[in-house]
Amino acid sequence: MYPLNYHGRPLTSQKVAPANTVTSLSAYCYKYCLYKLNFDAGTADNAIVVGDWVVGAASGAVGKVVYLSAITGSWAANTAAGYVLIDSWNGTAWTDGEKIKVAADATMADVNQPAAIVEASDAEYNLAYRLPYKGKLAACAFVKVYDATSTHGVLIGIDGGIPDQTALIGIPMLSGDELWLEDYNSITNFQCVDYTASDASVVYVQFFF
Repeated sequence: MYPLNYHGRPLTSQKVAPANTVTSLSAYCYKYCLYKLNFDAGTADNAIVVGDWVVGAASGAVGKVVYLSAITGSWAANTAAGYVLIDSWNGTAWTDGEKIKVAADATMADVNQPAAIVEASDAEYNLAYRLPYKGKLAACAFVKVYDATSTHGVLIGIDGGIPDQTALIGIPMLSGDELWLEDYNSITNFQCVDYTASDASVVYVQFFF
């Protein structure tokens, strides 16, 4: 078995909960991009740190923090302001003024972004040591199914064919099953759907660059 670093650097990841909707992987994850998210009202109880998964309380936008700017104001006074650079963005728009939370639901700060989120500049990519990866396409991806509520799991397609619950077309994968997508075409062709309408599976995907 090859070590993980053989496949490249693991930079982005995505959680997919397809239910009855045939779902593809996000181009915001398999094409490497950094986005700049401004914030204010940062709180001392839950200060943002690199590595946090941040979630928009109103929008459901998700991203992983890879860089935190210098701060104005004070975490202690709940007035910290600055910006984070995020990757693994799920593509959902952030709402100006909404609460930024971590996955555990603790409030960290408020979004301070009247306009749409924008891609980081080259200088900002450099701050996060990510400029060599800007726009790079994932070389491969690791897929794992977990938290399926039945013995059925999911149906997966990687060749352009659409998985289908009625015809039971697709690669069946149970909770705990794993799959490597070893080229860019299989990543972009990836689609999944729950095996049956009553399942509630979650698929985790780690992208390597």
